[in-house]
Amino acid sequence: MVLSIFIPDSILCEESTLRDKTIKLGFIARACSIFRVGKIYVYTEEKRVYERDYHVIKSILEYAETPQYLRKHLFTKSNVLREVGILPPLKTPHHKPYIKLDEVKVGDLREGVLVRRRGSLFVDVGLSSLIEFEGSGSEGERLTVVFTKVGPSLSCRRAFNHEVDTYWGYKVIRVGSLGKVLKSGFSGLKIVTSRLGVPINERFNALVNSVIKSDNITLIYGSPKKGVYDILKKEGLKPEDVSDFTLNFVPGQGTSTIRSEEAIIISLSIVNLILKTFALKR
Repeated sequence: MVLSIFIPDSILCEESTLRDKTIKLGFIARACSIFRVGKIYVYTEEKRVYERDYHVIKSILEYAETPQYLRKHLFTKSNVLREVGILPPLKTPHHKPYIKLDEVKVGDLREGVLVRRRGSLFVDVGLSSLIEFEGSGSEGERLTVVFTKVGPSLSCRRAFNHEVDTYWGYKVIRVGSLGKVLKSGFSGLKIVTSRLGVPINERFNALVNSVIKSDNITLIYGSPKKGVYDILKKEGLKPEDVSDFTLNFVPGQGTSTIRSEEAIIISLSIVNLILKTFALKR
């Protein structure tokens, strides 16, 4: 089952400093990791207006998702990453701790980066030495590897998708306008989150029935200044034109607004509750 979210490139529009933007993205990275989100789609609210913020979003979310020992290979010094020291660690299964080489077992998985030494490919997997790589690839490529030989001389190969049987982080994917993307054949169960939506308690049973039947679930969020209704209105659309549900996940909220990062963690927690409670029916 793939769980995805859509967030706008304007999601940082109320944060005036890079530090505040980084803090907000840290919360989003943690929420997505806690609830095993596999894909974060960043849609365009207004063409070219939030281009700079999009690069902040992509850079920081990808930095947070990358195991610490790989960051030196995959990220160069950048002003955008100036505040990443305040990011909370994700501690997801693919953020493997350091272990001794003699503790590695055949079948173990680790994230790595391909490096070339003396004409041969090796993988840096965050251990005390590079690991011999069986197969082809490009230097600097990030990949998941599985160990095939241990002992005095370790080796590994590229892991197949079916071998990764646990949560293994998220991908950040840029897309165009929300309505255009959702109407272009985007598959799966699509849930718009909005204060103007139907209170979730009124549609809970229908939501449960849809969630437990779906292999691809996507939650869609608006920006701090414009909800999904307003964003879609510019494309001549309504949420019901592009989604299966438009829900208010916090009916009777006690605050005048709910922050984007709060909306994400609230709605994902409810979907997770449904998945876990009704897992036996899947």
